[in-house]
Amino acid sequence: MYSFSNEQFNRFFQFLKTLDCYNKTQAGMIEELTNFRNNPNRQIASFVCQNTKEPLTYRAPYIRILYVLRGSINIWIDRKELQYEAGCLVLANEWTVVEYEELEEGTTVLSFYFKKEYFNDSLLAQFAEEPIIYRFFVESIKETEENSYYFIYQFSANDDIHAYTLLLLKQIVKMRYFNNKVTKSAFVLLVVEISQLSDKGLCVKDSNLSSGVLVEEILAHIETHLTTVSLAETAEKFHFHPNYLSAFIKKQTSKNFSDWVIHYRLHYAEKYLCQTDLPIQTIIEEIGYQDKAFFFKLFKEHYQTTPGKYRKLQQHKTSE
Repeated sequence: MYSFSNEQFNRFFQFLKTLDCYNKTQAGMIEELTNFRNNPNRQIASFVCQNTKEPLTYRAPYIRILYVLRGSINIWIDRKELQYEAGCLVLANEWTVVEYEELEEGTTVLSFYFKKEYFNDSLLAQFAEEPIIYRFFVESIKETEENSYYFIYQFSANDDIHAYTLLLLKQIVKMRYFNNKVTKSAFVLLVVEISQLSDKGLCVKDSNLSSGVLVEEILAHIETHLTTVSLAETAEKFHFHPNYLSAFIKKQTSKNFSDWVIHYRLHYAEKYLCQTDLPIQTIIEEIGYQDKAFFFKLFKEHYQTTPGKYRKLQQHKTSE
């Protein structure tokens, strides 16, 4: 864990002031965001507000991250009033109304803004193992209706989140807000760290993320982890209670978790029987079963014959 001394912190902000990302007024933020909107070459922007003497109520129709570096703020998210201190991080989509005011001298708020085109497939792929964050960005990019999605975290000011936000800020302003690989790498580091600390930091979640996108992710996870998949492991990965996860899948697909595991395992068993000469015992192990008798019972219930007879029948059909 890395922490900044006051001397390092002050030197850092002196550097930022030379790069024109430092604001004290709402008018200044509106001007910067107008420049950002009108420049087609810019996909990401970052600004620092410190010692503003007024509530900041400007609209920013972008995917946003706000982070309180110092001090404390009153924040209104979709008109809900909350109070947070240094270490607070807000992740919001373009439809979320975010307003705030500083509560004490020296309060410093860092904000990042992203146009949708910033999130190309290669960048999103790097978040695939962070399911909640991944779904947030995917839905924020695809959403056409005016649905507000946001997450509010309260991290410790000593967490690595603090260092990663400053790293991303420095990289963005150093590159004069233009996109490059190092900037995206810094962004990925920040997002992964947010995800890793979610269990202890997530305070408020107001997200109606598409159930369809979520269930597709869950089914893909089941299919690609057939030999080791379990309800408990999958529930933990996707942040559900195990009982609720199975009920959620059934509501969306009419099959519960166990039904889908059986479906995929039998599907792959059928493919192995038809397309390979693997021994049946090997196939059983490849799809995640240990009990041969149990597998034979399931297979016969679904295909009305034994695996050996099914293989011979398919071989006979292809030879005709």
